[in-house]
Amino acid sequence: MTSAGATPTVTRLPNGVTLLDAPIPSSRNVGVVLIVRAGSRDESSTTAGLAHFLEHLFFKGTERRPTTMDISREVDRLGAITNAYTDTEEVAYYAEGPATTLPALADIITDMLSRPLFEPEEVERERNVVLQELAARLLRPSGWIGDRLLSVAFGGGQPMSWSAAGYPSVIAEVSREAIVDYHRSFYAPESMALVVSGGSSLDRAAAAELLADVPTATPRPRLPAVWGQGDRFVANIRPLSAQEEPQVDLALAMPGFTAHDPDRASLAVMTHVLGSGMSSRLFHTVRERHGLAYRISAGHEYFDDAGLFTISTATRPKDAARAIELSVAELRRLATEPVPDDELEAARASMIGRLLRSTETAGSSAHWYATRWRAGLPLQTPDDRAAAIAAVTREQVLAAAGRIAGGLDQVRLAFVGPEDQGDQILAATN
Repeated sequence: MTSAGATPTVTRLPNGVTLLDAPIPSSRNVGVVLIVRAGSRDESSTTAGLAHFLEHLFFKGTERRPTTMDISREVDRLGAITNAYTDTEEVAYYAEGPATTLPALADIITDMLSRPLFEPEEVERERNVVLQELAARLLRPSGWIGDRLLSVAFGGGQPMSWSAAGYPSVIAEVSREAIVDYHRSFYAPESMALVVSGGSSLDRAAAAELLADVPTATPRPRLPAVWGQGDRFVANIRPLSAQEEPQVDLALAMPGFTAHDPDRASLAVMTHVLGSGMSSRLFHTVRERHGLAYRISAGHEYFDDAGLFTISTATRPKDAARAIELSVAELRRLATEPVPDDELEAARASMIGRLLRSTETAGSSAHWYATRWRAGLPLQTPDDRAAAIAAVTREQVLAAAGRIAGGLDQVRLAFVGPEDQGDQILAATN
């Protein structure tokens, strides 16, 4: 990992792409991430899901690597791995392998984005694969809730409410010509960064050559995210078979903090105290003291102009309202009673340990800097972030909890279960 005082080198290439180099001299590996400030909220109603579809199609062949096998075997021969993901505000393509393979890995990643073939036969085959992926995702309660939570939190047909995975109706009908046009119009050099971290570096000239042929779109203005424009809850009612035990999976959502909120670290510590790990208040109260759920947690997602704070659990339908009542009571207690010093110290230490473990590889380090660049945040090192967490006070935790609890009157709910109990669960938040 870079030292606490180190700052990655940031270079703007001639075509507008950013090159971000975060060296780890002791590392024998290298991580490469090509990240784009564009995600599902940057799509239109007729293209919702194409960012995800193209994520698949980029691995199906380029002018220089005509087939999937050409790409995958080259990666294997390098002793590396590669993959991609699509999210609400970003898409990213990444690879990790021995430090000596950096030129080849960077070439593969940039080639896929710059010169995809979009062969008609591959488009049709992958269309079916993506439709299967969507179907499988929606069959899982956690997948269905994850897919629908933004829609119920924001609603109103605004792009912020759309699924990052996409919609079957769009994927099933989109033409190859529309895919080619989308590729040219969605990827803007000014919204891209090539991030390299580990035991090797790319110089400016090499990076500029690799990225010379990326699409030349212009960044798209985003519609502001507006909370609560739809229904208060969304439900997926699934009747039980004779062999199944009744269970309801649910997630409560309330307004959170934006990515640029100065109290991010305070919210992170508060969230950890409330619902991260076996010593959290939700786990202790809902599971250990009352036996109402096998799992329960709190979480938060930051966006450019909004935030999403969640409490998630799975329990028996008869226990759902009580589990939520106890959870909300713990949130309100955090907003009114300062956290004891020993509990705060344990939470901060746990968070710092997780942070440093999760960013020690070259790939995770590259991802760390890529996501901070995408959000427009200062390029803190993980050590800098650890210091910020260590400095959070009980008063700051109290204030962060108060801001989140203040949004309980705007709470939204997504759940999967055998009966419609949305009104009952929401009533337990009052």
